[in-house]
Amino acid sequence: MNPFQWPDNGAVSLICKRKWAETSTSVSVTLAPESGEPLCFDFIPGQFITLGIEIDGKMEYRAYSLSSIPNQTELQLTIKRVVDGKVSNYIVDSLEEGHVVSVLKPAGEFHIEQPHGERIVLLSAGCGITPVMSMAKTLLADDNDNTDIHFIHAATALDQVIYHQELLEMAASHERFHLDVMLEDAKGSHYLEGRLTQAALKQYCPDIADRSAFLCGPVGFMAAMQENLQALGMNMDYFYQESFTPAESEQPEVTQQGLADKAQALSQASVFVPTFDAQVEVKVGSVLIDALEAAKVPVIAACRSGICGSCKCKVTQGEYTRTSTATLTEEELEQGFVLACSCQIGSDVEVALN
Repeated sequence: MNPFQWPDNGAVSLICKRKWAETSTSVSVTLAPESGEPLCFDFIPGQFITLGIEIDGKMEYRAYSLSSIPNQTELQLTIKRVVDGKVSNYIVDSLEEGHVVSVLKPAGEFHIEQPHGERIVLLSAGCGITPVMSMAKTLLADDNDNTDIHFIHAATALDQVIYHQELLEMAASHERFHLDVMLEDAKGSHYLEGRLTQAALKQYCPDIADRSAFLCGPVGFMAAMQENLQALGMNMDYFYQESFTPAESEQPEVTQQGLADKAQALSQASVFVPTFDAQVEVKVGSVLIDALEAAKVPVIAACRSGICGSCKCKVTQGEYTRTSTATLTEEELEQGFVLACSCQIGSDVEVALN
């Protein structure tokens, strides 16, 4: 079967082939080529795609982790309803089979090819289960792989455990797959009730400190799990987590000249994009993505936190600082490429989008 060809830059159009409810607050969808030709998708388990959907006449982009395994003819995503989640809630309520969406190629450094030992623990909560589910399914599908997998998931209640039946079947079919679930309300189940504390992690997985860890979930959950694993003595060189809200740099990189003082930070700067003959005046210190959107140039802003790389552009003239360079190569950094969502304007700047 031929592989699907992702472009180096820009988006492709995929069609929603199937949609079904996972829980009362989440749905799964699969995406495939519009042409209907069976092509297999390549990515690294744990990675995400950036999905673009037109809502009220505007393209909105968000990053979602893949829950399927590589080399299949459809990509699978699971999306949960969230408070004020414009795109997520639209997908849950309004996206239908047959609808076409815009998709950027898979990306992200949270994936199963990161160095890890023969024993791993996959930790997740809520919809954070999607990337680690992809990792687990991929490892189990490989007859030559011997990785021992301990899968620990936290949810509010039994009916909110995404992929519950599939997880049970995986545990029943594979001796090297161990499943534990912690519920805030365990009514109607045999699972433990409460939150994942150090004691609970140790009870579930006595050798957890000797494993490699892959973690995904809400920000507060991930912070607590990282603290717990450190306290339990895990080697944090083999600890990985997915986050679309990275910590801010304590000292942002200054590529040419930093902002001099508060007085300068209040001054005006011009942002000029020659290709579109677009120009806008902003305050020094403003985030470049906001300026580009104000200038009404076609820039994609998906995660808005320096993770997905969709807003990559090049500052050809002027001064700026960067707080994230997550998807940029050394060569791109030398050439002046930035992630617009993580670039602060330091003077008049000129920008090239391509």
